Amino acid sequence: MEDTNTNKEAGTDKDYTADEIYHDLKKDYDGVENVTIKDRNVFCVYADDDTLWQIFEDIMDGVKSIEFNAGANEAHYLEIIP
Repeated sequence: MEDTNTNKEAGTDKDYTADEIYHDLKKDYDGVENVTIKDRNVFCVYADDDTLWQIFEDIMDGVKSIEFNAGANEAHYLEIIP
């Protein structure tokens, strides 16, 4: 079974944990609440909407895919493929 608690950075052999990604983002975006690894190439960032939009705008040109998920009555998050 594949470990879903890590994310491999594109072009490297380095695996990043959700905790490492969280702490890295938290340095620049105080509103980040949580980071989860969806699968080996996808992670999700949970935060308030203003923080999510700021992250979206800052990294949208540097990732393969980024999607803002903001359904009614559910947590809002970014789904990112680095």
